[in-house]
Amino acid sequence: MAGRILVLDDEENYAEMLQDLLCEQNYQVDIATRAERAIEQLEEVPYDLVISDYKMPVMDGADFLKKARELYPNLPFILVSGLMNTPELVKVANMSVTLVMEKPLDTAAFLRHVARFSNPMTSEEQEAYARESQNPGNAIQEVRSYPEAPRFFSAGSPASKRFMQNAWEICCEHSHLFILEPHGGDGDLALADLSVWRGNLDKPVVHVTFEDLFAAGPGAVSELQSNIENSNVVSVRLSAPEQITEAQVHWEQVLKVVASAADLLFVYRVEGQISQSEFMQRSDAVGCALPLLRERPTDIAVYATRFSRLVAGHFDQPSAAAFTPEVAYAIMAFEWPGNYQQIKEVVTAALKASEGEPLSLEVLSNVLGGIAVPAPEDRCASLVANAQGYYFETALAASGDSATVLARQLELSSSVRHADDLKHMPLINSKLATL
Repeated sequence: MAGRILVLDDEENYAEMLQDLLCEQNYQVDIATRAERAIEQLEEVPYDLVISDYKMPVMDGADFLKKARELYPNLPFILVSGLMNTPELVKVANMSVTLVMEKPLDTAAFLRHVARFSNPMTSEEQEAYARESQNPGNAIQEVRSYPEAPRFFSAGSPASKRFMQNAWEICCEHSHLFILEPHGGDGDLALADLSVWRGNLDKPVVHVTFEDLFAAGPGAVSELQSNIENSNVVSVRLSAPEQITEAQVHWEQVLKVVASAADLLFVYRVEGQISQSEFMQRSDAVGCALPLLRERPTDIAVYATRFSRLVAGHFDQPSAAAFTPEVAYAIMAFEWPGNYQQIKEVVTAALKASEGEPLSLEVLSNVLGGIAVPAPEDRCASLVANAQGYYFETALAASGDSATVLARQLELSSSVRHADDLKHMPLINSKLATL
């Protein structure tokens, strides 16, 4: 399986040069130009290797190495720099830097060292990566493709691909976007990727409340625009669905006073409290709904694996990142009502409780408060049945009809009387149980 490499250099051109060099060798590479932002990326994404410049403002390579070592004691770390004096070399050596290489780099030697610590993508992984970047879901009538595969947000499931495609299309046509988020959702990760796609690299997204933005007046927008240290993507948290209309009016008024504010992207975010259909009506053509994690099985697997690797790397216990078949099933079968935040907290707590051993079902069950796992031969059928039940549940809510009426429309059993009858109905296609 291909790993991921993080390149840090305050000179963006040099960071991009290294990224291009490594991408030509089929490595997956992220870049950062600020050490503090690179630390945040290390906390969110599991990397196999870090390549960092030494001389940087605010936090130099040695200080960055120290903080990275606090997170992951044995993460391979290549320090790239011009001439370093003896005290500097001793300093990084005492912090267990893996390798120091001088600029200008010997490209062949550099690539040989990189190959020791990270695996390039296989041909199959390259094809999948290309599809992710250029064809995010054939269920969508595409107008644009992603500029690149999402770095932070997992868009492995059809529902999450549709969400990111819709969000990106709106961003390309408009200067504001409304997102309906579930409690504990991964909206921050989606915004981080949208920001990167808009050319902000690792500049931080600004987070404000609508109340604060409204109270500050148009001058606040001008101030946001003039701060080149931040991303041109601004996250605006709405406290209630009623503020959707207020936000639209406010944005139109701001544009009349500060026409150049159209260069910013304001992402207005509201959490729950409103049906998806009503939200789409209120937000008009500039809204999209972030799907629940339970609708995104591939993303559940991606996030669970991501957090297991991060925790295992932090405690230098690689074997702890492995899941038994029972644990993998339990993670996939759980409904995750707290969405991204819950899976992050649960997997992190369970891995810590495992004390270096592979995560067991008993430990996971203790963290989740009890779970039941069917026999191996019944697990696939159980997962499919759960998915079918959830489909009927959401279809019933969207239709506004009774369970009996929906069952008749879908030509289901005439015995259906209540929502629970739909939820617990045997598989419509019994062959799915034998997959």
